[in-house]
Amino acid sequence: MSFDFLGTFNRSQFERFLVFARSQLPLVDGRIQHLRAEVSRIGTVMFRYTKGVPQGFAANPANSYLGKLLGAYEVLGGNPFIDLRVRLRSDPVFKLKGTESSPSQFMSNGEVIGGKGLSDAPTSELMLEARDWLTDTLRSRFDSLERKIRRAMDYSDELQSEIATLKTIQLSATTVGSLEYIAAQINQYLSDQNYRAVFDDRGGDAYGFHVYAPFSSYDVVGSRVSDTPQRQNSGYVGPGESGTG
Repeated sequence: MSFDFLGTFNRSQFERFLVFARSQLPLVDGRIQHLRAEVSRIGTVMFRYTKGVPQGFAANPANSYLGKLLGAYEVLGGNPFIDLRVRLRSDPVFKLKGTESSPSQFMSNGEVIGGKGLSDAPTSELMLEARDWLTDTLRSRFDSLERKIRRAMDYSDELQSEIATLKTIQLSATTVGSLEYIAAQINQYLSDQNYRAVFDDRGGDAYGFHVYAPFSSYDVVGSRVSDTPQRQNSGYVGPGESGTG
């Protein structure tokens, strides 16, 4: 795979990648437009909660894929308020903060954090008997639709996350997360001789043959030469070669 290196590379490899990445920036607007259309097709679902109790929900757009799934779910007898209670990534459920003397006992939606040892074997057996003959019905009516709804919501979240990332990538070097900002950070490491994972090969190793050479125990400079290939503060040094000070 092209550009499959991560934290170990040289300047030639990085600059070749950067040329390619910059050539793709003009295509980002079209990609964002496509992703927005897909978000509109899939839709989003927003549940409104008060102390963890659902008060209402709506699919936007109403005729989106998620809107149709929710409509089918209700027609088949499902209750989105009780059985689904799905949330957007921006509205998570979390454990409330406790103290050293008073540990947390509730989640943010008001649910009590359970303990071990439920001691519910008798009622578990009875409930299994009461529900067993409905297993196929429950799976065909609700389980399949619930999985589709949750997967579609996750997909919608991921699409919107990708849109946000792409919008940031386009921005200038002063914006954290933009391509130019990341490039500037990497170039600082390429110029830092004390950081040996990457180095400036000065155009001499476009194929990256030398990037995985072992780190030197000590640097060779001046009249001293290396017996083995190694990476040192001045970059790669081959056998019989000497680095710069």
